[in-house]
This record gives sequence, C-alpha cells and structure tokens, in this order.
Amino acid sequence: MQLEELTASTARAYKSLVHPKHLEWLDQINGSSVWGFGASNNNQPAGIVLGRSAVNEGQAKIIELVVAEGHQRRGMGMKLLWHAEQKMREQGISDGQFAGFIKAQDISWLSKIAIREGWQLPKVKTYMYTLGSMRLGECHWVERLELPEGFTVFSWKDLTPVERLDIEKGEGQWYTPLLSPFFEEGKFDPDYSTGLRYQGEVIGWVIVQRMAGNLLLYKTMFVQEKYQQQARGIALLMKTIAQAQPAFPFGICFIEHDNEPMLRFMERRLRPTILHRKLWIETTKVLVGQYSDHFC
Repeated sequence: MQLEELTASTARAYKSLVHPKHLEWLDQINGSSVWGFGASNNNQPAGIVLGRSAVNEGQAKIIELVVAEGHQRRGMGMKLLWHAEQKMREQGISDGQFAGFIKAQDISWLSKIAIREGWQLPKVKTYMYTLGSMRLGECHWVERLELPEGFTVFSWKDLTPVERLDIEKGEGQWYTPLLSPFFEEGKFDPDYSTGLRYQGEVIGWVIVQRMAGNLLLYKTMFVQEKYQQQARGIALLMKTIAQAQPAFPFGICFIEHDNEPMLRFMERRLRPTILHRKLWIETTKVLVGQYSDHFC
C-alpha cells in the first residue's frame, strides 16, 4: 500500500471514492485550507481522507474518510486518520472534527477506529435513503391505501393565493418553520410537489426538488397533527411518489435520527424500495500532545 499527501492534480485519481458534493474540493486542494491524503494499492485508489481548515480560527474538519470495499479492516482507515490528525496538529489545530455522510454499513468499522484512536463515539444525526420507486409495487400494502371522501390530492402549482396566505399565517402555530412549504421555494418543483385538501382546506403537503434527470429529493412531508395518526401523510407521500415515478424512478430523502416513527416506516414499509442507506455522523477529538508514531 502506498500513502501520499494529495495535490489538486493527484487527487483526481480518487474521484470515484468521494461523495459527489465534495468533488469540487479535490480541485481546490492546496495543502493548507483544503488538504487530503490518499492510499492506493497497485496504483488503484483504495482510500482517502479529505479535510478543510480555518487556520486563523483554529478549526479544522475532516469531511471525508473512505476506505474502498475490499480494503477495509487492514488498518488503512487508521493510517489515513492518523495523517489527518498530524496535518491538523502541524496547523496548530487543537480540536479536530469529523462530520459527513458515510455508508450505513461503514458505521461499525469507523466507530471502532474512532474509539481506538481517542475520538468520541460517532453520533448519527441524519439518515439518507436512496429509493427506487420502480419497486413500489413490491409494497403490497400501498394497494390498500386510500384517501376517504373529502380528501383531495392536488398539484402544488394549483395552490391559490388565498390558500398560500392562510398557510403562511399558520407558520409557528400548526407547523414549524422547518416544515414550511415555502422554505427555499425557488429550488422546489411545483409540478411534482403535491398538497392535500380536506373539505377544501389545505392540511398538508409533500415538497420535492429535482436533483438530476431521473432523481427527486423528497424534501418536506407534513400533514396537520390530527390527521397524522390516520396515515393521511403516508397516503399523500405514496401518491406523490407514484405520480412522479414515470419521470423520476429514483428519489432521496433525509430523516433526522430522533424521528423514530418515520425511520420505522422506512425500514418496515418501504424496505423493498431502499437502494442505499447513508448516515450523517459527527465526532470530535481534542488534539493535545504528540501522537504515537507507530503508523510511520
């Protein structure tokens, strides 16, 4: 195994290991504010650690630590982490952080490395699911899911000005600002976003955003509290997915770690549609003293 400190040029060989949202940082590696180390085996990329530092503020964060499948449990992760720590120490950083998405199956080995090397046990903050809506037919319970008389699903582009005003007035009263259907309004897709009316009154919505040619982000799902136990929100979500499926066979959604009912729903009811699971984790370490050189 060969391990090297990366430059913007040499980092290109590791693109296949890096999360898409971090690819831009590879081109900005300068050894100071953006830095990284790569591990290779027979000239093939096998692992990478990528970090960002605000040296003037004494802060640094590891944003990517990946060991390719087939190379795990060989000490590569620890070596990459050690070099990242040394880099932060050289910059005068006293508190190291790691925050980013990892594959769900990697949480076990990464937690073992973190604990062994003196980092806090990684905390899972958010779950990210990638769904294949073409598999929705395998969820046979969906066929029995119907909305009773009085409930109507509509395209969000058909929301009336009066309804919009009523919803805006309800912010902070019957829904939190985080669940506002108008948050980052310029990014969402009104054609595939949906709303739910009951006896003519808007009581819920599913807001989606186009991420790629065949991928939707299911950004916000909400129904008024008194309808939640009746699975009206689930019914609206399933109808939204079914309507979008021909044009967007793939979707992603984010669920906070403390939203246990929704996590149970995903794992029990939508399991056939789950293609990938990722976890947003956070951990920290106080970087004091000199680290053992047993990896050198």
